Amino acid sequence: MALETPTRARKRERPGSKNTAGLDLDELRKLWLKPLWLVLSDAFTDEPRTQIVPHIWKWSDVRPRILEAGRRISAEEAERRVLMYLNPGLNGAPGATQTLFSGVQLIMPGEIAPTHRHVPSALRVVIEGNGAYTTVSGEKTLMRPGDFVTTPNWAWHDHGNETDEPMMWLDGLDMPFVLALNAMFYEELGDGYDIQPVTRELDDSQTRYNRGFRPHRDAFAGNYSPILNYRYAEVRETLALMERAGDALSEEEGVMLDYINPLTGGPTLPTIDAHAQLIRPGEHTRAVRDTASRLYFVLDGRGASIIGGQRLEWEKGDTFCAPTWAWREHRVASSDAPAVLFSFDDAPIQKPFSFYRRQALLEGDGHQSSL
Repeated sequence: MALETPTRARKRERPGSKNTAGLDLDELRKLWLKPLWLVLSDAFTDEPRTQIVPHIWKWSDVRPRILEAGRRISAEEAERRVLMYLNPGLNGAPGATQTLFSGVQLIMPGEIAPTHRHVPSALRVVIEGNGAYTTVSGEKTLMRPGDFVTTPNWAWHDHGNETDEPMMWLDGLDMPFVLALNAMFYEELGDGYDIQPVTRELDDSQTRYNRGFRPHRDAFAGNYSPILNYRYAEVRETLALMERAGDALSEEEGVMLDYINPLTGGPTLPTIDAHAQLIRPGEHTRAVRDTASRLYFVLDGRGASIIGGQRLEWEKGDTFCAPTWAWREHRVASSDAPAVLFSFDDAPIQKPFSFYRRQALLEGDGHQSSL
């Protein structure tokens, strides 16, 4: 058989003939059988296909509604008073992407969300309020706007608000991924109203691990970061230093840093990677896409992103998502202040299996068509 050459090449038909070959499909269906060739071209696609769509949850819409929930249902009744962020492409299923859950949680003054634990790993990014606490595995931390707090898989955790103002933060979990694997476990401490004891000094993990030190013969062996709270004040200072130095700039991401496990250099949680990026006035990042799905939270400033050809205008407190393999780029007007975006993604799930791919748009000016 002659081989095709570049000058005589022709496009082959995709695998997956629709020919039933005279088979009795009803009989096969009763036996829970089906010809693979009927669906092969739908399964083996040229590039990823997803139900997830670009979407933005405006803080101006969310804030009054979570506060209304605070007036109508107690933390004790709800256990976790959360409004879920649902992706329109998932038809109401609990997920902002196919692997990541997100929502906004509210703790009113004097309230306690009791101690429990679960298989999904979780993160918190503080939106409003100052001084409410989270306790994880016996360590307590007081939270401030922009702080990034980790809650590892199967770690006891509770929240409380001893201040005189509401406290709201963004939750992020790998819950849809855990549910897809049927690996969910959940447990309450005691009778469901108990609170774990605080057994370590306030912000113990930051002092031990976030200053370039590690205790001699340290026994910590988790596959997650030992640091509980990554302070936004330190993140903002580091981004500013990187900008001044000018040696960490990226056409695709602006000035960007990764939140890391200081013991490994890897992600803070085994299934979720987290980042912060500074977009400077007048900057328009080059479009990039990858196989990870991700959520962005606006820590500071305002601007616009084009995600998969759709323009999303955002400001402080807003959250938006970028689906798998969707081009994304960000822009801040010259007349505006610098913007800071926090993002988290599911790339750590893909990378151990060599599923992860990334591509920058090199054609033209490196931008999608503006809308």
